[in-house]
Amino acid sequence: MITAEDPSTAAPRARPARRRGVRRLLLGVTVTAALAAGVVIGPSVLGGGHGTATSYASSEIEIEREGEEYLARIKDPYADHEKYHQAFLALGLDVDVRIVPVAPTKVGQEVTGIEGGVRASGKSWTSASGMEDREGKPCSAQQKNCYLVLRVPADLTGKASLRLGRQAKPGERYDEGGQQAATSKAGVLAGYRVDEKTVREVLPEITKRGLKITYLIIEPYPGNPGGFTEVSEQSTPVGKDWVVWEAEQVASDTVRLLVTDKRYDKNPVYGGPRDNVVTD
Repeated sequence: MITAEDPSTAAPRARPARRRGVRRLLLGVTVTAALAAGVVIGPSVLGGGHGTATSYASSEIEIEREGEEYLARIKDPYADHEKYHQAFLALGLDVDVRIVPVAPTKVGQEVTGIEGGVRASGKSWTSASGMEDREGKPCSAQQKNCYLVLRVPADLTGKASLRLGRQAKPGERYDEGGQQAATSKAGVLAGYRVDEKTVREVLPEITKRGLKITYLIIEPYPGNPGGFTEVSEQSTPVGKDWVVWEAEQVASDTVRLLVTDKRYDKNPVYGGPRDNVVTD
């Protein structure tokens, strides 16, 4: 139809943007629309079959088929998550990826595991995520051309969702589950221990480091076997004689002290001495 039409007499016809891939279209229109959207057409489509696209590229994400899986590189980890969703939909996959701010040690990791989605082969799906360069070598978010990557089985069916960690902006609150111990080697309180000290004892050091402070009041399980429930969180100071059991880094400039209003026989966060659990 395209080659038979006289260009001098044909009126221009608008083509609506297609966000779910390309199928059952005329060959010329398919190739033109797909290239404009950043979608590369697979041989089965070009041959008149009912296959799907093999790759997708935009300013936010690019996805390529590699054997039995798709490799997705997140080019803009701060984009609206729907941009990633639409990219996977263009390849026939319903994968909802949320990229959330996390502590430095958790960038590139899964904040929550995979929910939903089933492999047609019946095999389980354990996604491989992380930070990689174009050659597939591990890298860090501070390096140029280092991408947050996600590998998805090509035979995945049904809707799947997961959350991956990205580098947080200065002062941006980390996603719940994306925090780290502030007293670890990579934390903002590295080299300083807060466990089993009073609020009065730890405040000077935290203030000296220019950090903001919030408090999480915890309550040990009955008998204090290890573990606790969260009573409340507040940004105003608690009692100076309250006991601190650990400090979480919840933003690049903020720590959250886990406290109780009285002292217990063992640390409820770790079920005993911190040194028995944590190796810095």
